[in-house]
Amino acid sequence: MTNNRIRCLIIFIVTGLLIFLIVSTIIYLVRRSEHRVIHPDACPRPKQYQTNYDYDYTKNIKEFRNINSSVDYFQLSLSWSPTFCGGKQNSHNLFQCQHVFGFVVHGLWPSKNKTGRGQSNSIHPRNCRNEPPIPADVIKKYFCLMPSEKLMQDEWEKHGTCYWQKPEDYFEKINDLYSKIHIPNNINDILNNGTLGYKSIKQSFIDINPQLKWEEINVMMRKNKLHEVAFCYDLYFNHIKCI
Repeated sequence: MTNNRIRCLIIFIVTGLLIFLIVSTIIYLVRRSEHRVIHPDACPRPKQYQTNYDYDYTKNIKEFRNINSSVDYFQLSLSWSPTFCGGKQNSHNLFQCQHVFGFVVHGLWPSKNKTGRGQSNSIHPRNCRNEPPIPADVIKKYFCLMPSEKLMQDEWEKHGTCYWQKPEDYFEKINDLYSKIHIPNNINDILNNGTLGYKSIKQSFIDINPQLKWEEINVMMRKNKLHEVAFCYDLYFNHIKCI
């Protein structure tokens, strides 16, 4: 009788482990299939990458450092390249503006909840560590997300250092989040129609991203020009209401 109980217990444990392994494998494969690998030909690339792109916030009088703020949520911000290039002085010298880009990643920002109106952006974590230039292989791998070596370095030091230890981890998280957002192909049509505005842009994202809710997207427009579209996440990188 005792041997039968032991045998049944062993069978039960082994069966449970097999089920656990099968379910874990399925979850892993599903998540892997959702992850977008950046193909080398996914965007235009420079014949020669920049080598002088280091960043030092102390050399910019408008910059500040905040290493004491908590991280309450994250914001992934996408910049509309035509507006950026149209309003940037000497934009013809920028690789991004010499080619046709739509949305590019502006950055992934660890952020602090505001407790009242009128609080400045200085409450958010910023410039937490001074870092050496990002390795060239990391620049090349994620260039199609942020087609500017300087932008990548700036965003890594301004924001990434306030939560991540390595630039590879920061940009891989950006890639992971961005790969799960489908980009509408009718943005230009909306912008060319003077009667449509930010609501139409927001709705165009929701139409092809059923996981998103209206309040989980921020669309920033000024003078009928689209600047940014942002998505908000909790500390587990689930979509949340944008504050």
